[in-house]
Amino acid sequence: MNNKLRTRLLLILFIFGLGIYSLWPTIKYQLLSDTEKNNLSKDEVEYLEKNTIKQGLDLKGGIYIVLEVDLPQLVNNLAKNKDKKFDIFLNDLKDGYTNNSVDFFELFDSKATNQDLKLPRYFITYGKTKDQIIEQLQFEANDSINRIIEIIQNRVDQFGVSEPTIQKQGNDRVMIELAGIQDSERARGLLQSTALLELMIVKDVESTNTIIRQIDNLSSSENQIGIKSQNDNATNVGDLFSSDNEVNDLQFSSLLLGIGSDLAVDEENLEQLNSILSQDNVKQLLEATGSNFLFSNSSKTFLNDFGEEEEVYIIYHLANNAELTGGVIENAQVRLSQSGVTAGQPIVQMEMSSTGSREWARITGANIKKRIAIVLDKKVHMAPVINSQIFGGATVIEGLDSVEEAEDIAIVLRAGALPVPVTIIDQKIVGPSLGADSVRQGTSSILIGLVLVILFIIFYYRMSGFIASFSLIWTLILLLGILALLQATLTLPGIAGLILTVGMSIDANVIIFERIREELRKGKTVRSAIDAGYQRAITTIVDANLTTGIAAGILYQYGTGPIKGFATVLFWGIVVSMFTAIIVTRFLFDFTTSRKNLEKLSI
Repeated sequence: MNNKLRTRLLLILFIFGLGIYSLWPTIKYQLLSDTEKNNLSKDEVEYLEKNTIKQGLDLKGGIYIVLEVDLPQLVNNLAKNKDKKFDIFLNDLKDGYTNNSVDFFELFDSKATNQDLKLPRYFITYGKTKDQIIEQLQFEANDSINRIIEIIQNRVDQFGVSEPTIQKQGNDRVMIELAGIQDSERARGLLQSTALLELMIVKDVESTNTIIRQIDNLSSSENQIGIKSQNDNATNVGDLFSSDNEVNDLQFSSLLLGIGSDLAVDEENLEQLNSILSQDNVKQLLEATGSNFLFSNSSKTFLNDFGEEEEVYIIYHLANNAELTGGVIENAQVRLSQSGVTAGQPIVQMEMSSTGSREWARITGANIKKRIAIVLDKKVHMAPVINSQIFGGATVIEGLDSVEEAEDIAIVLRAGALPVPVTIIDQKIVGPSLGADSVRQGTSSILIGLVLVILFIIFYYRMSGFIASFSLIWTLILLLGILALLQATLTLPGIAGLILTVGMSIDANVIIFERIREELRKGKTVRSAIDAGYQRAITTIVDANLTTGIAAGILYQYGTGPIKGFATVLFWGIVVSMFTAIIVTRFLFDFTTSRKNLEKLSI
């Protein structure tokens, strides 16, 4: 073997070795049984999972979710100096946008014009004319959606999902694919939670008792008016005081229970209590007093006077304005409590920025012996008493039901709060069995296609067909190795790309072999026919694959999700098939003809 052939052989062996090395973790991981996987160390499992070819949602199963961004709420958050006219406009905007598929800001413009709404009154910092304001609001909406995508990406990364698909869909939606996730409820909570952390002072007992009496008076007055209007035609006293019209049933205080120093509401009365709090006169009262009522994040079991168990929610009377928000949180980690009645239970330990630490020290110093509620997404997780001023910004969230809940809270606090609420409008769960069927069917299609192509190529081109078949098998091995090296995600379209690569690889060999046949028919020697065949074929092969490569690049640039996966496989399939068809098969032909003087080529 001459030096030129030896150099080419070493290059080919190096590339083949790199392909096998990249693909080996995938092969090893697929061959392991569940028992063997459980016996591996954590580091070994992480190494194998990191370096294997990832399977997409359609192959591995998982969750497909579409989130819709609440643009009306975003507009409401950005508005200043709001009044009743603006509230009416916003409600009309919500109703129109919910039941209509038009662009949100076109509807916004139309509604504002029809209602003669003076936009500069509410959005003076965003411009002086309607067009300027709408343009700035569009910018804020796009910025919010981009921030939502980034925050969700951070949450999903910490959740442990490999290769998630998260992308913008339309003007106000985000599409998410989480392969391998089967706990849909936990995923929903993680994605949909705005993660708005607020630290709010709990009102003292006297203020709470006063507001309860005032709400009772409002509820009683409204109820008496309702009774009078419904019984104008009553004929006896019994009709006026029937059980259906008992005032106490609608009173706020009658629905409350005393549990230690806290107030609570029975789970069965929760809806009725909320209906009272949602009355316009009650909301006006709470707004005037700068306070609000919020509930605990989960129910608690309570033994009543009869020894019966009841599920109740603690209700807290809080100052309306948060003393501190989650924007100052720099880190949040799950720990196990080491002391007190909560020993051994999961907690979330938070660390604040320097600005947050100073503010936290001021708040705790000014409110010693008062209670402060830790509120996440308008649910109170705990309300401890401030015993002393707290320096350093350290604080803890307790009262969590499980380690999973603590982990999820820590994740969303680290990733940050969503700038605007989102709603899940579409959700599909792909079962692992369906994904396994797709893998089996895709693998079978590749193997069947590969066998049929090899049989045909060997039958038609004889010994040269064996060389083409060798290059075809190595084309697939190298392509899978590159996908593993790139940590790419394989989907059903990706499998289609693999099958297409088989066809393209054979196509290149067919062009070369037909050119060699033409040269042999002209009476050239085997060696000169091979040289001329490759020389004449290479231009055609490069031209054909170049145009396909451009198409693959366009698909990758402008495609989304599985289309990008297909484009990736297609592009690298082109590169690898050209390498094996032009470099590998040429080396095999040159190596064969260099060992002996062939007078006839089996082609």
